[in-house]
Amino acid sequence: MNIFKNDKSSLLRRCVLLLVLPAVLLIVVSCGGNAVPETTTESSTEAEPLPPSVTLADKDKNDCTIVFARGGEGVDRALEFKNLIAKTTGIQLQTVIDTSRAAEDDATEIVIGRTNRDELFGEDLDLLVSDAYVIRLSGNRLLICAASNAGYARAFADFFKLTLQIDDLEHASVQSDATISLHEGFSLFVEPSLTTEQNKTLSGISYTPEGQTGGAYNYLQFDSALTYRFPTAVGETFNYYSIRYSSDTYLSAQITYSKDGKDYTEQLYLEPGERMSFDSFCDGAVDGTCGAAISSLSLTPIRPKSSEFMLEDIGVSMREIPEEVVYISSDRYRLGIKLAWGGGISYLEDLKDGDASLTNLLNDHDTGRLVQQSYYGTASAPYTPAQYNGTVWSYNPVQGGDQYNHRSKLVDWRISEDGQSIYVKCRPLDWAQNNVLTPSYMENTYTIADGLIRVDNRFVDFSGYTHREAHQELPAFYTVSYLSDFVYYTGKNAFSEDALTVKKDLPFWGGNSGAYFDLSCAETWGAWVSPEGYGIGVYTPIAEMLLAGRHAYNGSKSAGNNATNYVAPLITQKMKTLEPFAYSYYITTGNTEEIRDTFRAVWRENG
Repeated sequence: MNIFKNDKSSLLRRCVLLLVLPAVLLIVVSCGGNAVPETTTESSTEAEPLPPSVTLADKDKNDCTIVFARGGEGVDRALEFKNLIAKTTGIQLQTVIDTSRAAEDDATEIVIGRTNRDELFGEDLDLLVSDAYVIRLSGNRLLICAASNAGYARAFADFFKLTLQIDDLEHASVQSDATISLHEGFSLFVEPSLTTEQNKTLSGISYTPEGQTGGAYNYLQFDSALTYRFPTAVGETFNYYSIRYSSDTYLSAQITYSKDGKDYTEQLYLEPGERMSFDSFCDGAVDGTCGAAISSLSLTPIRPKSSEFMLEDIGVSMREIPEEVVYISSDRYRLGIKLAWGGGISYLEDLKDGDASLTNLLNDHDTGRLVQQSYYGTASAPYTPAQYNGTVWSYNPVQGGDQYNHRSKLVDWRISEDGQSIYVKCRPLDWAQNNVLTPSYMENTYTIADGLIRVDNRFVDFSGYTHREAHQELPAFYTVSYLSDFVYYTGKNAFSEDALTVKKDLPFWGGNSGAYFDLSCAETWGAWVSPEGYGIGVYTPIAEMLLAGRHAYNGSKSAGNNATNYVAPLITQKMKTLEPFAYSYYITTGNTEEIRDTFRAVWRENG
């Protein structure tokens, strides 16, 4: 935290934060009407008197008004500050929109954010970027302004430390006799928590920006496009690159590097946030292709707006190319993740099932099978739908690939140190299209623990489309044909001893309204089991119904057979664009009661 005046503006007053140099800061904090006593020393030098203080709020003075601008986030931050004042002092302050009350000279106001009163404070508020903030007292009027929610969080926390000596706002209690006072002329400017040398990344990589409209501290503001050009190309031969950044919006990005001796531009997408990281294999890396010498990074807001971005760092490396399928194991399970097909589950073996002829319980006949993420969106313009099996098909990001068996792009993967968990990220293809990558990312974390497999899924769509409501598969789940009978619970008493429902000889699910099974309570799991009662189940706590059926049933135990059984726990909702969607589900094996008992334990643990 830099609490001194920045050279970029002569209007920012020098000030020292109470927590850093308490003897210098000119602040009055009082409780019960008693000012904090001055420190005395053995020196005979007489200390300068403190300037007069301005009381903003105490038990006898509540005519202070919180002022904010209409629109934007001003109202949210103003209400947050009002609630914090009430929580810490018991004082209820009025809030008003700046246009509804003129700025009178003698008014006592706390102004939150940028308003029509900006010029009264003599601060260059355009220097507020990232989590920087300013607190400034002008007459009886206090300004608290920041560039982001993170900045307001820092400003509010420091304000209450300075004035009420509260270190933990979350657990603060009312100080009934508290007085909030600041000395005349008080001014505090706090720089962003991350700053770098001008036009350089943290590691010293120089760049020349193009397209910026403003900004400070290497946080560049732009309206339509921003490009970082690197005079000295970044890296030599690589198959993996990393971008560290901060952004206040969702971005479409392009990174340009040399590939096979020619300039090659790769498309990627960045989420907003502070100190974010994007790590990815380059296009074609899994086939042995490498890149070299990154020359530029270009950014465009997905939805037009004035944007702010900081390039913290960029780097490259060579990573070992993974096998098509990577495995993790416990004493119970061997789990295979097919990185070549977006990181869906292609293999699950129960090592204690006692059946040497039944190894993989899942079907991996093609990229549409596996256990994987799949979501359904718009079929309307500007999206142009294709056809699948003679049917017009909506926008459908599928983790494995498309109907032509093209593979989704592997973006990243990691295995945990204990070997019990795998993280994978992919850029999925659009199922009905022909080798068309979607503007989206899917992430999975697979963990083997306590007799089951937990899967944490995350999906972000960057298309910007307005999607329609649809049944979403959470997840799509395909087993070997041998597990012929479908089992689920249709009653109202979750995880009781009530009987389960068994469906035999289910037909193909496509276009079959009878393949939907409504769930009446929280026992939202389904299982495919053999005629002897052994099988595999999937439990998605947020599911509303199950879709299940069999395709080309022949009783085969082969994972690659065309015949398969399918179940998808479903919810009905619109695909969320520019908003992450996350959920978890669980897989276990055994007879139906063992499966139910395992899922019951999960249900109880999660409340």
